[in-house]
Amino acid sequence: MALAVAGTAGGLMLLAGGAAEAAAVTPHLAAAPKICRYEVTASSLNVRTGPGTRWDTVPPPLAHGKHLGADCITSQSNWHQLRSNQVGMWVSGQYLKLISSSGRSCRYEVTASSLNVRTGPGTGWDTTPPPLKHGQHITADCRGSESGWRSLRQSVPANQIGKWSSGAYLKPITPSRGASAGAGGTSPATNPALAAAGLGAIALGGGVAVAARRRQVKGLS
Repeated sequence: MALAVAGTAGGLMLLAGGAAEAAAVTPHLAAAPKICRYEVTASSLNVRTGPGTRWDTVPPPLAHGKHLGADCITSQSNWHQLRSNQVGMWVSGQYLKLISSSGRSCRYEVTASSLNVRTGPGTGWDTTPPPLKHGQHITADCRGSESGWRSLRQSVPANQIGKWSSGAYLKPITPSRGASAGAGGTSPATNPALAAAGLGAIALGGGVAVAARRRQVKGLS
């Protein structure tokens, strides 16, 4: 019985604990994958289906100077798995020069009436249609290039993943909090996991109260 009461109390404390406990149970955002930006240093770099030269090649090869996104952590043989271009395929880290290791992605809103997407971080690079629309929400690197351009990650067509747009026309979107807290505790509407935990605690508490009442009645009879 002591364990049941302790579990009930824990559930009730979780409901009343506020945003700190809510964040511990259901964080608003999952940890962003550790993705780094690289530049190809080889004249032509083969892309392969696995981390080594014994694996099949996947055309086309990457051209010299091309910028790409790949895992920051390599295989034991120093091969990186691609996160842009041929996503999921592998290239040798021997021919990659690190550009950025921020490894984090952020959400943005497009503020320009029409924002070009380009193959590199600057207006000297070719455009990759279609342009982004005003008000469109996209995911891109939190940290931009030296000239303020950001590499696109999500919420754009597949051919634009790993391409670039100017950060001058991207407004960061502040994420809403994962739970609201106040005198009433955490809102079940914004935190279903806590709502379920609360219902479980209430049901368990009711069971404890009924059991105690039965013992009391039995003692009196």
